[in-house]
Amino acid sequence: MAGGVESFNNRALWQFISGAGVQRPKELIAIELKKNKTKVLEGLTFYRKQTSPTGEQLKKERKVSEARLEFTQKLSRFLGLDEVQSYDLLISFLANDFRGSKKNLQQVFGHERHAQALIMKIRDYYFTERLYLLKCLHQVLNFWPDTQHPYKEAYSQFLNDLLDNYQLTEKLLSQFSDVCKAQMPTWESHGPLMTDHQSQAWIHQNLKEQCELLELLLLYFKDFETNEKGFVDLLEKFKGHGFGYLQSYKHALGKADEKIVKRIGYLEMLILLDLMDFTTAAKCREDNNFDEHLLLSKKDTFNKVNKIFEHLGCERQVAPLLLGWAVLRQLYVDEDEGAMATRKLGNMALQLGVFDYTLDLLKVEPFNGSMIIASFARLIVYSLMFVTLSLFDEETLGNPEALYEVAALVLKADFNAEYMWQKGLEEGLGCLYSSAIACFPLDFSKLMKLNTSLSSAGQDSAKRVKLSMQELKVYTEYFDTNSSQDIIPTQQSSLFRLARPKLPYIAGDLVIPRGTLGQLSGINAQAAKRSSPIIQWELVYNGWQLMMCEVQELLHQIAQGGGMVSPLQISRVTQVMQLVRQVMTSDPDSVEEFSEIVSLGFQVIQRFSAVSPPPLDLLAHTVECITCSVKHNAKQIWHNMKLTGLLPFLTENVDNLGEVLSGRGLSSGLYGTILASTEATQGRYPLTLAVLGFLTELIEPLSKAEREEELQPVMMYVLREIFPVYHKWRYYDITRRETIGHKCLQVFHKILNLMTLHKKKSKSKRPRLQEVCVYSLLFTEAGRALLDILATGVDSVEQAVASQGSNAEGVGIDLIQLIQLSFSVLNRLLLLRSPDLPVSPTEHALSSQPAGHQHQHIVATIAQYIYHRHDPRLPTLAAVLLKRLALVSPMSILACLGNDAEPIRDMFLTRLQALSEDLRLKVMILELLSECVETQPGLIEVFLNVQMVDSSDGKRHDLSLGKSSCLQTVLGLMDIKKQSSYQCPPDLLCASADFIHSLWRGLRETAMEVLRTKDAFWPSVFAPLTRNLPDPASDLNDQHSLKFEMKTVAFVFKILAQELYIIHSSKLDDKLKKSLQMISKDKRLNTWTEFLRRCLVAEGENAEVGGDEELKENATLQLLLAWKNFLVTSSKFKVDDLTLPEKMKEKIITDLLCGIQAQFKGSLTALNMKLASVASALLFTLVKHWTSCISKPSAMMVTLREAVGETCANSETLIPSVQIGLLGCLTILLQHSRQENTVALDTDKLTDLLPNVCSVLIQSSRQLPGPREMRDPGSTQPPTGETRDVGSMQLTQGEPRDTGSGKEEETVDAKLKLQIVTCSLLEELIEVIGDDQVWMPILQQHSILQTLLISVESFMKAKRGLPYVHAVFLLLLSVARSERGSAALSLADLTPHTCLMVTNCYTNEDIYSRPAVPLKSGSFFVPMVQSWHNVYCLCMEVYSTVLAALRHSFLEDALSFAGAHQDRITQSMEIARISLLDTALREAESSCDFICQLSAFSREWRLHLPDVLDKFLTSMVYMNQTFIALLIRPRYLLYVLEQQRGQDRVSKKDSFHSSPMLQHQASTEDLEQPTTQLVCVQLRMLSILSRSLTALKHFTPDLCEVLLDQSMDISEFDCFLGLGFSTPSVDQETQPTFGTFISCVTTCYRILSKLDPRGTGSPHRSPEAATSQHIPKSLVLYVMENSLYIIMSQACHYLRTPGLSSREKQFLKRELGTELNSFLSSMLRYMRRGGGGPTSPGTLQASPQSGSSSTSQLSRSVSQTAFTNTQDQAFFKLVHDFVSKVLR
Repeated sequence: MAGGVESFNNRALWQFISGAGVQRPKELIAIELKKNKTKVLEGLTFYRKQTSPTGEQLKKERKVSEARLEFTQKLSRFLGLDEVQSYDLLISFLANDFRGSKKNLQQVFGHERHAQALIMKIRDYYFTERLYLLKCLHQVLNFWPDTQHPYKEAYSQFLNDLLDNYQLTEKLLSQFSDVCKAQMPTWESHGPLMTDHQSQAWIHQNLKEQCELLELLLLYFKDFETNEKGFVDLLEKFKGHGFGYLQSYKHALGKADEKIVKRIGYLEMLILLDLMDFTTAAKCREDNNFDEHLLLSKKDTFNKVNKIFEHLGCERQVAPLLLGWAVLRQLYVDEDEGAMATRKLGNMALQLGVFDYTLDLLKVEPFNGSMIIASFARLIVYSLMFVTLSLFDEETLGNPEALYEVAALVLKADFNAEYMWQKGLEEGLGCLYSSAIACFPLDFSKLMKLNTSLSSAGQDSAKRVKLSMQELKVYTEYFDTNSSQDIIPTQQSSLFRLARPKLPYIAGDLVIPRGTLGQLSGINAQAAKRSSPIIQWELVYNGWQLMMCEVQELLHQIAQGGGMVSPLQISRVTQVMQLVRQVMTSDPDSVEEFSEIVSLGFQVIQRFSAVSPPPLDLLAHTVECITCSVKHNAKQIWHNMKLTGLLPFLTENVDNLGEVLSGRGLSSGLYGTILASTEATQGRYPLTLAVLGFLTELIEPLSKAEREEELQPVMMYVLREIFPVYHKWRYYDITRRETIGHKCLQVFHKILNLMTLHKKKSKSKRPRLQEVCVYSLLFTEAGRALLDILATGVDSVEQAVASQGSNAEGVGIDLIQLIQLSFSVLNRLLLLRSPDLPVSPTEHALSSQPAGHQHQHIVATIAQYIYHRHDPRLPTLAAVLLKRLALVSPMSILACLGNDAEPIRDMFLTRLQALSEDLRLKVMILELLSECVETQPGLIEVFLNVQMVDSSDGKRHDLSLGKSSCLQTVLGLMDIKKQSSYQCPPDLLCASADFIHSLWRGLRETAMEVLRTKDAFWPSVFAPLTRNLPDPASDLNDQHSLKFEMKTVAFVFKILAQELYIIHSSKLDDKLKKSLQMISKDKRLNTWTEFLRRCLVAEGENAEVGGDEELKENATLQLLLAWKNFLVTSSKFKVDDLTLPEKMKEKIITDLLCGIQAQFKGSLTALNMKLASVASALLFTLVKHWTSCISKPSAMMVTLREAVGETCANSETLIPSVQIGLLGCLTILLQHSRQENTVALDTDKLTDLLPNVCSVLIQSSRQLPGPREMRDPGSTQPPTGETRDVGSMQLTQGEPRDTGSGKEEETVDAKLKLQIVTCSLLEELIEVIGDDQVWMPILQQHSILQTLLISVESFMKAKRGLPYVHAVFLLLLSVARSERGSAALSLADLTPHTCLMVTNCYTNEDIYSRPAVPLKSGSFFVPMVQSWHNVYCLCMEVYSTVLAALRHSFLEDALSFAGAHQDRITQSMEIARISLLDTALREAESSCDFICQLSAFSREWRLHLPDVLDKFLTSMVYMNQTFIALLIRPRYLLYVLEQQRGQDRVSKKDSFHSSPMLQHQASTEDLEQPTTQLVCVQLRMLSILSRSLTALKHFTPDLCEVLLDQSMDISEFDCFLGLGFSTPSVDQETQPTFGTFISCVTTCYRILSKLDPRGTGSPHRSPEAATSQHIPKSLVLYVMENSLYIIMSQACHYLRTPGLSSREKQFLKRELGTELNSFLSSMLRYMRRGGGGPTSPGTLQASPQSGSSSTSQLSRSVSQTAFTNTQDQAFFKLVHDFVSKVLR
């Protein structure tokens, strides 16, 4: 700000030195005070008068434009202020209070009308600044004696400097004189702008300045003395001032000014009374030495002052001074000398109504409040009354009612009450209290008023009142109330005795016993206004019992009829209820003692509510009295109150919210009648206020008792008949309007906040109280009333504050509190509204776009509260509501602000960067901006104000920050030098970091780019990471600050994670790289993992349970989530500048695991579960990426096992989100050890782990939801590989979700995933342990197999939970691979549970459709996609494996399976012929594998299921023929695959049709470079062929037997090969022939030669190396040898078949021999060139010998050189011998 920094912005100075908003160091307060000493001391004289109107001085000292110079000259003349200071004032105003756009400022200067309006605004700002300057001194004088104030030392030192040579007093008096002498401005002296209206504003300001100066003088003289001359000068000054009434402009005073004039008189009078020092004078009189008294120490001074008082005048405002001087004269002057003068002064004071005047003083602002001025005024009046009553009898003091009223008011102050009790009842106000007791109960109201005031002074005083009333010793009444028979005269004429017991009350229990003496007295006879004498009965009785009798007497009267009720009795009972309420309020422990009076109160309400007109005050005080008892016995109180019929009630049930809207069935009760007929007509609403207070107190206890629904009718009435219309009512006292609104809002606020929504669901479907409140405020007129309060506007608030007499109390403060409460209610309302409800009128009013410029939008009004400076909580709550609107409303706040957007933006930023501003407001502004980043793009762009500028070279555009950019402000707040100081405390730094994070999270590229270019940005962001935080478990820490520091670190980690995610490591900013290198070098991550571990341990020991909001905002959880983001990002994206050593990685994992275990040490809370879940998910991810960093996997597994055990031990239910991560880590460690084979795991430790895993599986199975609770199949599960790599489930297992929707579904999913992970881990353990003697007994002990089979049956039946079913079958398959496992499965009823139920897994979609996961280039193994089709295949594999292991003992089950699924198995082999998709081939392979195992029992099969056998064999043989036809035509096969790739479904008619176009593709030529997909399909076909041929071997004669055993019955076997030797065609539908299988052998040879290039004839035809590795050589040899075996077996069958002609046999021998010889030649050539390899699994160990030697020439040539009897050539030797000896 240019110039004027020291001249203006006094408001900021006041905020700074008062500590408003933020606690600042004492040294800074002292420095600031010292710097502004001159200004504070000079006060209003600091501002100079206008001297040089020409503007020359201004031009010399300031650089001013012509427009501003002209404007400043106008302003200077209008204000009468020096031009330089006027210019400084202008600059200060523009910087702090200007509500317009700075862009249009020049237009304002140039436009006369706008310039005038601006001058008026500056005038208001100037007036405010003058008052704030005085308030700075007010703050110092107010709190320097307060030992509890944090700035006491600074204030004291500053005040000592000001007190030198009485300069402070002189300055204050000088200012007061100047202000009083100031002449009212006119248009002649101040220019044409000074109209009468502006003069009135100046007068009002002048009077307020007089008040402020007088308050300063009063505060000064409270602690400091003056001399005699000072007192005389003050007295003369005030006398000449007419005690406020002799203003120089008194002719121009308006009505509004009269109150201030009176206040001036009161203040001047109090100052003089204080300096008269009555307490010291009384003490001096006791000591008979007046040397210590200011006015009485010297006779001359006394005479001089006395002379002034004698001529002081006879105006009413001097009455207290006359009484005070009379008191001093009475103390000082002997009675003989000046008794007459003293009496004259006293009588004059009484004639002027001294006590009435004093009463008026104590009832107006600021003396009726609770601030120090009011307290001091009561103390001064008390001291005056104390001495007066000590010197004079009360009967001589005039009007006793006013006297007692004043006494009651001053005794409300706790210090006055305490002083009175200390002094006793013999002097001062104690005499008055004794007198009231002596007159009781005749003069009932005196004692009641005093007792009520004393009770309100505090708990100790209330207890004294209670005790004093329990033992009253005098009962006073009129003598004529006793009959002559009741009293007996005594020897003394004035003493009487009761002849018989007296009952003063007809309906009461109070008795004056017989023989009681009574003394006649003349006291208060005049006050009683009756000529009858007064008698005082001397007895001890309980005053509280008498009060109860008064209530009973009233009830007795009303029972006789309404006309029998005495108004005096109503007044007495009203006072009784008022006193009882006050005692119970001040001393809550005494509530039980007044239970009888409270119970009578219900009868009073019931009887008098129906009276017309009802006694409002009686009913109101009775309800308030009952309200005090609510906390002690809410249920009974509420029951009794309902019986009175006062409150509204329902005549029919409210079943839905629609009936709430209509109000049907709601009866207003007696209260509704009273409100409409009596309160509204009188304009007084005491009963309404009492009922609202009763309702407020009742909400919490009834809510705890779960009976809050009974309050529905009362709430509905308030929401329908009170809150929407209370502001339209007629009011006798207008301040009551805000009070009623405040009370209503308190009720709403309590319902919306205290009554939680997370209670147990009641069986009743009726709307709950909170729902009724929310619905009514949204959909009825109550919502409009709420918005009307918010629409009050900042200008109305400022006017109300300016009109009040005190800075901290009054109508303005009441209005501010009303608006604040409205903000809180509306904010809570928007939070709690049900998402099922339609858009309500309240929300529509808030979110609708502005229709035009006629009316300001409500949102703009709310935003403009940022201009309010008096109470920072008001703009803070406005910012909270704007944040809520940005979050929940589909609206543009920017559009609602309209043209005010930029000015409001500027004010937000001004207050954000102001050093003296309230801290909470700054934090909330930043939170609002953070929310707007995501939800309000337009508004945030206005705040960001990032501008595009041309670079110096002109070729590109650079980004820069505008002058009003929040980024610059936030950077300034976050500056590394300010962090951890009062300038940037932890909560402000946290909010700043949150805002920066929101920019990164919302990917605001322009803002991010600009911030990256700032040199200080990354160092400021990283600064929190370089500081060490205290131990979170220590009680010595400031936990509040620590939480914000932790959250700040969390935001930094999130920012860093986001930056590393979106920017490649090589492109990171240099400053960021430097910061990363710094934290790596300093091992800061090591520090943070240790700190996080301590935080988790501390949270584990903390048993506090918080709500959802507290859970979400928990600092440890925030830090853990940020730590997770950072570690996951850095582990996935390598960052060169961020190095994590192996040891550090292991420590991070270990600390996380320790933190997880800590959560289960104590009672498990929702926070512990959340922390454990997040940590578990992070642990899982890190273990997956950093497995190699774990130096001791065995130890880690032991710790994980212990952690799993702890999660199960301390909880009745499992915590899937935690256990998934732990079990997943164990699985990854096992997989790693099995794959690497580098670390040998201890089998014993693995064995110890098994029972834990089994326990989790069993417990999880019990808690598994029913299948029908699952989501639809195919809803969410990602595919996982057949290798069962748990790492692939990272994003679905153990990952906590933050969204609140679908929590039940997430829980179900988590439980199912826990089952999956447990099954996977169990499977890994079985694989790693290996020995079934170790793991099988444990599985049996826990009944694992039975449990899984029962569970999986239900899931297959419902066709739900596919991933779980898939995982179970994988586990069962691993179990079945051992003989013990297979036996256990059989005993666990595998067949009954799965055989028929697996039919639900049939689906043709999987067979005909493309794979869900496309194959990667170069990938060979096809991942097993989770599908019901694969579950069916796995089930068949389980049956095949068990059959292979158990053989005959499982045969019956296998045959049952074959019979049950015969159609599907047949179909699978048929489909495999036409669909070459992996799913179809996989099912065919599983089917062939099952048939292969079952074919070993061919005889039993043929016996039990011959038809099934024929179907299977036929389909299998035809499938083999098709596969062989495709294998020998690789080009055609590749063509078919390419065609099927573009089709969703495949049908037979369009699958394998040859055409002229396919002649080239149909050739048997090989491909030089086959595709990966082609090789994969060939492999799958060979695999199926291997199983099929193995099965067919069981249905063709055994080769050895058919060759050697001539008696063999070959009719047992069929000839399934036809006598043909042609190459099979693709579309061939005839029986396979020998040519088919010979083609298979040829194909195998061709593949074999490709697999081993050394055996090929031409090196140039060598295939691609990668492809050659895809097909195992052993598989090719196995298919080749089994094909040859079947060929030879079938040939022998034909040769031994009697029905075959010799010609056909000769044809067979010739053709077959030729084909086999050709093959053998090629094979021999292959062998010679280096071919060969491992022996095929199908190689026979022995070959039959034959004595025949007749072979063809080729055969002989081959036999001479050929195959040896070595193991790898034995089978080919057999073929050679077969050709040479059988086919000769």
